[in-house]
Amino acid sequence: MVDLEILKETGTTQKRLREVFTAKDGDDLVIRERMQDMVQSRIHEGIRHSCKNHSLYLAVDLAWDSLPINKFTIPLLQYAQGKINIKTCAEKMDNIDPELKDQFVDYDDEGIVKNINLQGIYDVAVNIIRSYITRRVAAQVSRFSNLFPYFKYAPRGTDISSKIRAEVLSQRVEIMSEQFNYRHIFSQSIRSMFMYGFSVLFPAEAWTREVQWRKSDDGEKESFVEKEGVSFVEPHPTRVIYDNSKPLSGINTNQGPSWIGYWDIVRYSSVKDNPQFWNISEITYTNALQGIVNAYRDFFDNYFDPTIMSFPTLRDDFPFQNERTSHTGIYAGEDEDKGMFLSNVFMKVNPKAEGLGGYPFDCWLKLVVASDETVMYAEWLPSLPAVYGGINQNDDRMANCSMAHDLMPYQDQMNNIIYSMLHHMKVSMFKIISVDQDALDDDVKDYLMQSLSEDTFYEKPKALFYSGSRIADLGIDAKNIINVVDVSQELAGGIGQSLNSLFQLLNLVERLMILSPQELGQAAQREISATEVQEISNSTNTIYSFISEGIDEMRSAVKKMLYEHLIACSTTEFNVPVKQRFTAKSIRDAGLDIDDTSDQDEIPSGRNIIGNPESLVHEFVFSSRDGAERQQNTQAAQTLGQLFQQVVSLPDMAGALGKERIFNILNEIFRLSGVGHDLNLEVDEADDQAELEMGQQAFIDDLKKKWPQVEQVLQQLMAQAQGGAPQQGGPQGAPPPQSPQPPQAGPQPPPAAPQPPA
Repeated sequence: MVDLEILKETGTTQKRLREVFTAKDGDDLVIRERMQDMVQSRIHEGIRHSCKNHSLYLAVDLAWDSLPINKFTIPLLQYAQGKINIKTCAEKMDNIDPELKDQFVDYDDEGIVKNINLQGIYDVAVNIIRSYITRRVAAQVSRFSNLFPYFKYAPRGTDISSKIRAEVLSQRVEIMSEQFNYRHIFSQSIRSMFMYGFSVLFPAEAWTREVQWRKSDDGEKESFVEKEGVSFVEPHPTRVIYDNSKPLSGINTNQGPSWIGYWDIVRYSSVKDNPQFWNISEITYTNALQGIVNAYRDFFDNYFDPTIMSFPTLRDDFPFQNERTSHTGIYAGEDEDKGMFLSNVFMKVNPKAEGLGGYPFDCWLKLVVASDETVMYAEWLPSLPAVYGGINQNDDRMANCSMAHDLMPYQDQMNNIIYSMLHHMKVSMFKIISVDQDALDDDVKDYLMQSLSEDTFYEKPKALFYSGSRIADLGIDAKNIINVVDVSQELAGGIGQSLNSLFQLLNLVERLMILSPQELGQAAQREISATEVQEISNSTNTIYSFISEGIDEMRSAVKKMLYEHLIACSTTEFNVPVKQRFTAKSIRDAGLDIDDTSDQDEIPSGRNIIGNPESLVHEFVFSSRDGAERQQNTQAAQTLGQLFQQVVSLPDMAGALGKERIFNILNEIFRLSGVGHDLNLEVDEADDQAELEMGQQAFIDDLKKKWPQVEQVLQQLMAQAQGGAPQQGGPQGAPPPQSPQPPQAGPQPPPAAPQPPA
């Protein structure tokens, strides 16, 4: 963490940055030009790299947006249902896309709409990428969404003051999480990891602070902080730029790229009137960025609104910028609606070596750059410039495939099979009626033609009268007068083969993607044993744990960033509730204070604690797990409960364990049981004060007596959670009865431990 107060003492301030990046002459101008050249080269390198590799991510976006009902289907359905006429349908399709309209609308020689091709209604696209990714995203998001606080900090110290600071910090960051909606931001980030392989979050600024007015108790206006904290930005992976010489994952530990950032295209009017920006009248534009746009037009057409892709007219001959008519290379007032590149570049620099201040160590500098070199804003950051999260990413590769990339070939193949099946079904409805016209009179032939041309020919029975004697005289069999050629029987096998191919393809996808029908919420197609169910559950949990590694790394980096930004940037006093029981004296010894005072300050209880961010300076463990929800394992819960009963019965063993370890075991039993409730027992200051021998022994003796009843109730709750009848417990103090089971392959659970004598 960089102390911003120490930076000010050494002259490394934002004021100094403004002096450099607005300098017109002298040594500061030399520094400005050197820094601008460095920024310009990095922006060009990053944007070119983004454009060259955009197809990898564009393919995912197109596959993700593939819908069963596309935008052309809506007017076709309205026309088929008779809600709009043929002319209105053609006009709606022309408004959607004039170039693709001709695929559905037929015109006569005079340009009048003649027919609407309703076959487009039957075009169906199956999106298995969205289906499978949604399931994996839901599994990961649910692990953290119900955590309160969302980020739980653990102290390295074991004393009471360390625990108090960790609890207060967790509650203060929880306020930040609610104000800036971190739960939603991280759900989006997890989805990006599955779609693109990685996600990068940037702080929008060093510290976001919003102040409003309100009425005070005496009726006067007073200002208050409505919210303050770190606001995150997650750019699309095609717009993330960084130093490719080091792995991007190293940014979480400040050992990765020496510069990183993101870029976008905005209107010039969006920055022209911002009072915080500098050099508004000096924003230049060059041929370099315009050339990149022209070279990768397909990339920019897919990701940017065409209305902002209009850039000012370029001209390289502006020798004298003090003359208004020569400012053809500088954005002016008439260019408000023109597009402009806007980049946020974070660079690790040494302020003293670069002439930006007297601080002699490396710091992260954030620059807001218009076009490719005009610095409009700059500030020093107290912590990391970004946090990274990736799933199954190889640091030695410039680009890695994601889960969506692995699913794309199967989605295309499935669509091909469905198109083939629908084509067979359409062909199967084709019928040919052959009529021997020599054997029928003209009026009979006209009757047949009229009946077949009606749309309701299948609603009412039709009578056909013919002369049998005449047909007999011609030597023709009456059965051969009219023949119907039906191809549905011949094509039925092809339709069945397509359906079988779909099921086989889905089975192949599940095997290769390490999925199972049970994971997707589907019933098994065959009867499976309990051992097989357990193996499937263990394999699924293993995959989930592996996937969670990348998410946990990002959360650890975010916890570090939020803590360091809070300590370095916030000056507002906080008031947070703490559920754990602490005495007022211990709270004050930790450098904090309590909101409510009473005559019972020496009694540990939950309190509202007030203080300043400086009082939270401590050594915390940012990589600690936040107690994410685990999958239930009732067999493990039963085994752990039985072993726990035997352990606490051993002489002096329970006393050696202590309350903290016993509470951890009880929490784990309830968590694995799947009863839908966690105990979350914790040792607080009240328990620490009661660690005397008599109190400890009394607690253990009472636990030994009541544990059989607790275990019996727990068995009933587990049975109800599994949807079955509660198991009947045996004699008091005996382990739960084991139901007889046939021999099964695979690992077996450990046998129940024998009950010790009373």
